[in-house]
Amino acid sequence: MKKLTLLLFLIVLVIGSFGVVSAQDAPDGVFLGTWPYSLPPNHHFNPFASGGTGDNLGTAYSELVTLAPAFYIWSSDSYEPMLAESFGFSDDGSSYQITLRNDAMWSNGDPITANDVIVTYALGRLQGWSQFTYIDTVEAVDDFTVSFHFKDQPSLLAERLLLREPILPASVYGDFAARALEIFTTDATSESESWVNLKTELSEFRPEELIASGPYSYTLADVSDSYLTLHWQPNSIFSGSVKFGEIRLWAGETDATTPLVLSGEIAFATNVYPPATLETFQQAGIRMINVSRGYGPAMLFNWARAPWNIQEVRQAVALVINRDQNAFLTNGLAAAGTIYMSGILDGNVESMLTPETIAALDHYEFDPARAEELLTGAGFSRNADGVWENADGVSLTGEWLIPADFADFAGASQDAIAQLNAFGFNLTARAVPWQEVPPAIREGNFDVSVWSWGAGSPFSYSHLRNPLRRWQTELDQATQPGMSVPMTEYPYNGGTVNLEDMIVNVNLGIDAATHREKASEIAMIINQTMPFIPLNIMESADPYNTSLLSGLPEDGDPILLNPAGVDHFMKLYILNGTVGPAQ
Repeated sequence: MKKLTLLLFLIVLVIGSFGVVSAQDAPDGVFLGTWPYSLPPNHHFNPFASGGTGDNLGTAYSELVTLAPAFYIWSSDSYEPMLAESFGFSDDGSSYQITLRNDAMWSNGDPITANDVIVTYALGRLQGWSQFTYIDTVEAVDDFTVSFHFKDQPSLLAERLLLREPILPASVYGDFAARALEIFTTDATSESESWVNLKTELSEFRPEELIASGPYSYTLADVSDSYLTLHWQPNSIFSGSVKFGEIRLWAGETDATTPLVLSGEIAFATNVYPPATLETFQQAGIRMINVSRGYGPAMLFNWARAPWNIQEVRQAVALVINRDQNAFLTNGLAAAGTIYMSGILDGNVESMLTPETIAALDHYEFDPARAEELLTGAGFSRNADGVWENADGVSLTGEWLIPADFADFAGASQDAIAQLNAFGFNLTARAVPWQEVPPAIREGNFDVSVWSWGAGSPFSYSHLRNPLRRWQTELDQATQPGMSVPMTEYPYNGGTVNLEDMIVNVNLGIDAATHREKASEIAMIINQTMPFIPLNIMESADPYNTSLLSGLPEDGDPILLNPAGVDHFMKLYILNGTVGPAQ
């Protein structure tokens, strides 16, 4: 009897020991970063509405909370699995399939299944996601496999959109998805009352809890006016590889974060810092990582307000802004004036456009005399105050809306205003907090403004989408006029073209030569009509404090070639445990 008791005791001891060994404990490290999030009640957990997790964690940190099926590696043009176990085109090219890992869980312990994907894409269709330009149906093949059927040809761009889209929990959004799927079985369109009402209801929904697939989550109590804290959670497939128990994101833009970097309260920052500040960081022994930002500031026009709907006026604007000067005043030596003016970032022009198109592009080199000829030919002349106006008294006057706390965009704006006014425009600046600028652009409450153009993407669609589709056709057209650019009847060469369809279909199919031909046609239209002015292209040097962080590879590591943006290298380094606290 004593032996049996001893044996039972030993079995319990062993089982208990295994339990202790297998239980995951939160890592000790704290990652000190920064992001300009908003405060509650504007801050919430619904990614389908402004102020959700996508806005408040941004491209650098959102996937620490909500994972996508795969991560794109620029150096090898390949995808590294995340939630997905496997993915690829069907043998006949009619569909794309994603099979999820069967061990992936949400933070509440629920398994991540095909149903979560179905729910995500039901609401994506309700919202008008770009994926539905290429796919028509989304079906579960089994508990973990989903098939996306193509409307027409298979598409490499569709592959990227599908693999990089974070998956959302059915436990939170399942009711909305069921109602959306019911609407889709009827003849309802996106303008139908039932569709619009459900979309509105979804945008007003405020989840009480953030259910995460990534190794971190947080509550609204974790959002302060100083910093936002993401807490480690044990149920993610990456919970065992990350080395930080907390991700602390300090609030603020460049001015607010500069002293925090120097004091060691921020270990890594994605803000844009001027040259003098970067030199100070280096003198303090902080490592600087050169990063392609994949965008630059663009001057956006409200076409609903004269004279910005006049092509010659927009071309004149391009000719009288010295873009090299503008670049320096945007971000010092870490920005370059745009050369090709094609709607595609200069660094991607050679790979995305034909040589013939590149040779034919108008560079709009600084030429006030040519600008005068254009304005004179369009019926403008200078009035007694030296301001250009036409015979009807319409002058080159307007208000430039500036995001005051974006030092780079504010610098670009102020310089452009000064250069334009010296030529005979009459622009006034109105600086507001950056959070007020996107809603104003969406609602058409601006004359001219500044926001990003281009994209950190290997596809021309993503470049050409921003800013035209982003601030026009991707908006709710009933309530958000945006830039008021007539995308489906775009004025060009004495007639009109459907620029919307051209951009949407530019990467349709899998033939790269065809992609270049289509992109070249669009680039020439943008180049000749200047619907917006791509002022310059930015790079940056991100400070990385080696006294607080360890593990970052040396310059030249393939992952470091990923640009800032949706494929930001830092989130992958955090997830796979490459970067950890300093030893």
